Amino acid sequence: MKLGSGSSTVRARRWTAAEARAVLDDLARSGLPATRFAARRGFGVERLYWWKRRRARRRAKAEAQAPEFREITLTPAAAAVAIELVLPDGIALRLAGASRVDDALAILARLPGR
Repeated sequence: MKLGSGSSTVRARRWTAAEARAVLDDLARSGLPATRFAARRGFGVERLYWWKRRRARRRAKAEAQAPEFREITLTPAAAAVAIELVLPDGIALRLAGASRVDDALAILARLPGR
């Protein structure tokens, strides 16, 4: 930050996140190029770019961590069908819900001695 008409410079104090956010909001509302906006405010444009990058990184991180919700459409389940097979040797096979006959046949085919 320049003082008076001399060439002396003083290191500007650091901005808080809230101050930076306010300045970036002012920049967006001004419609000015960042270089001109910074010059009018008396600080280097690099400071604006640094805060813009920091803000973008934080937003990206927050968005990546935020849960994502998606709309789904549920269709009515097929009528509940229960299949029960009792084999002569006492083995019982019970399938419920959306089971299919070919599921039962595949299980039976894998039983020993069948």
